[in-house]
Amino acid sequence: MKKYSLRLLAAIIVLALCLPSGAIDIKFLKKNRTIIDGIAYQVNQKKESAVVVKNPDGYNGDIVIPEKVENDSLTFYVEGIASGAFSECSGMTSISIPRTVTSIGSGAFEGCSSLTSIQLPQAIQELAPNLFKECSSLRTIDMSPSVKKMGSGVFMGCKSLDMITLPTTLDAIPSGAFAECSNLIFVGIPTGLKSIGTGAFKDCSSLEAIEIPTGIKTIGSSAFEGCSSLRTFVFPGSVSVVSNELFENCTSLTSVTLPNSIKKIEHDAFHGCTSLETIEIPNSVKDLGSSVFEGCSSLQSVRLSNSIKEITSDMFKDCHSLESIALPNSIKAIGSSAFEGCTSLSAITIPIGVKSIGGSAFDKCANLMDVTMMGITPPKISNSTFSKTTEKEGILHVKSNAYNAYTANKQWSRFLTIEKK
Repeated sequence: MKKYSLRLLAAIIVLALCLPSGAIDIKFLKKNRTIIDGIAYQVNQKKESAVVVKNPDGYNGDIVIPEKVENDSLTFYVEGIASGAFSECSGMTSISIPRTVTSIGSGAFEGCSSLTSIQLPQAIQELAPNLFKECSSLRTIDMSPSVKKMGSGVFMGCKSLDMITLPTTLDAIPSGAFAECSNLIFVGIPTGLKSIGTGAFKDCSSLEAIEIPTGIKTIGSSAFEGCSSLRTFVFPGSVSVVSNELFENCTSLTSVTLPNSIKKIEHDAFHGCTSLETIEIPNSVKDLGSSVFEGCSSLQSVRLSNSIKEITSDMFKDCHSLESIALPNSIKAIGSSAFEGCTSLSAITIPIGVKSIGGSAFDKCANLMDVTMMGITPPKISNSTFSKTTEKEGILHVKSNAYNAYTANKQWSRFLTIEKK
């Protein structure tokens, strides 16, 4: 049996060698791949179609993909570009894509750092993930108005992209779509958009303003993190959650409008917004996450929702300009380091329902000299809740019928001056 197989293989090889040059390509038949005029294709003989694939020798200069190619007297229509086909081709300066192309795979142009512009065929309805990621010279893109879907990271790292208008058929901006597009100054968002994904515009440091259409439901975490030029933001009435780290380190943000539809503001939402001076939290908000306003060093005025039950940990930490704040009666607890480092805070009134105040809650508040307690029963505190300066030089005001309870309490009696009010 082995001898028969060897004889058959030998006969095939002899037959192939006897055929005229170009009549048959053993490699072509085996892998369905060929290279024509410097462009690599994978072909499908049954469908008479070809897909552009990665060339082992890479692609350089100006690339023109034809509508059809011929090989061994067969015609193949070019209908697709495979995933990663042109990835990391830093020497490719331009590309022409024929109208016959209906699909382009993920990361097809990723890392094409010399590509400055591109026009996509009308038949393209989906932009695959990472399609133009790290195309650092890409400034303009002409896409079909029929594009319905974009994949994550599609324009991530396109540092030269400055303006883009998204098609009206798009209903979602995926995660990381425009992250690190540091020159992006304008994005035209369609009115039918329903969601913006996690980190969609993260570190778009030139973006000064963006209009969010009514009807959008969700804006993902860190969507605008690091947008250091963003000045104003208006939430539409269709959004119910301000996601975590949404505006973290948006150092130019001065104005935020929160509608009554907002029910929750998650942790670090405004962390590091050093230009934010005032904000009003609507009464519809029931939950505020930790570190929401941490590091908002210019924050002077805050109106808190009367529905929240806790000042969470680090909420106003290092808000150096905060001079006073009215805590709502709904508050039951104040978390650790909640007001730590609020060096301008001179007085605070603790509502009657507060049962506990965490460690370092008012530590490093050098000017806090007036603490008023509305409750009869002293809340639970620790040795580090207040700074020594406050305890030694400040005044603790308590109700007359609570005086004995505070003076007898081991922690609260650390205040040298306790007065009845």
